[in-house]
Amino acid sequence: MFLATVPLRHGRFAIWSFRRLSRPIFLSGLISFLLAAYFVRPITRLSEVADQFGSGDLKVRVAGRLAKRRDELGDLGRGFNQMASRIEILVTRQRSFLAHASHELGSPLTRLNIALALAKRKAGVSLVPELNRIEQEANRLNGLVQELLLLARLESGNELDRNPAVFDVLALVEEAKDNAEFEAKQIGKSVISLRADSFHVAGYPDLLLRALDNVLRNGLRFARANGEVQIDCYPKPDGSAGVIHIQDDGPGIPLGTEESIFEPFVTLSPSGTDPALNGSGLGLAITRQAVLSNGGTVKALSVLGTGLTVVIELPLHPS
Repeated sequence: MFLATVPLRHGRFAIWSFRRLSRPIFLSGLISFLLAAYFVRPITRLSEVADQFGSGDLKVRVAGRLAKRRDELGDLGRGFNQMASRIEILVTRQRSFLAHASHELGSPLTRLNIALALAKRKAGVSLVPELNRIEQEANRLNGLVQELLLLARLESGNELDRNPAVFDVLALVEEAKDNAEFEAKQIGKSVISLRADSFHVAGYPDLLLRALDNVLRNGLRFARANGEVQIDCYPKPDGSAGVIHIQDDGPGIPLGTEESIFEPFVTLSPSGTDPALNGSGLGLAITRQAVLSNGGTVKALSVLGTGLTVVIELPLHPS
């Protein structure tokens, strides 16, 4: 006895296969979609909120159904909201303290300068060196207060109560380079540029110029004797952003401290350098806020002994 199966013709076999497999495929696809909606979307949303918060948006929170879920993802969202609220309060208090402290210091400094001017008129020749020293320290303190006020205004957004303008970044870089060259000649150093390509940005040119001045001045301070600071300006090949690249040939900073130099009052004195070279620790903090005000990012790269590199990236404006 012989048993055999006779295959269906090709068309009928395809219909038969579709009928047999369509229901399992549909069910598996539906289950996969529901699982993705239940687990993947909330995780993606949490990641987006964390990125926004890390970028400086301290008011962003996990909201909607995700914050009301009664599972581990809901607990994670509510925990994030509590953490974000505490951090926002701490940062707001710090900014408020800087603003109020710098404002309150302004009036006594003004009175001090007036009193000093009167004292210099009445004092004899023997007191001139001491009074000059007092004037020097008062001027330094006044500059520190002005930097504190600027930093407080930048962090609060009060410095941006005006419409942004479209400007050529290369022209601004050239102006900053000229300013730095004037200072560099006084200390036997130089400022060079190997790449200077134009690109346009919509933002606040005065703030960006202040940022460039601070970075260049910092580079000249720590560049080696008779050394140089290099500043380059160019758009990325893919057109995603414009880049300002500033590098000195000094000793650099220790690995892992690249982010901390943009915090207020942080000063790093690399081995082999004079601690007196350190400034107030506000210049690079102002730089970061000024770059952020122009929609850009700033980061530092350093290999100890080979100098510090500061990279500023700005969103391009079609021109």
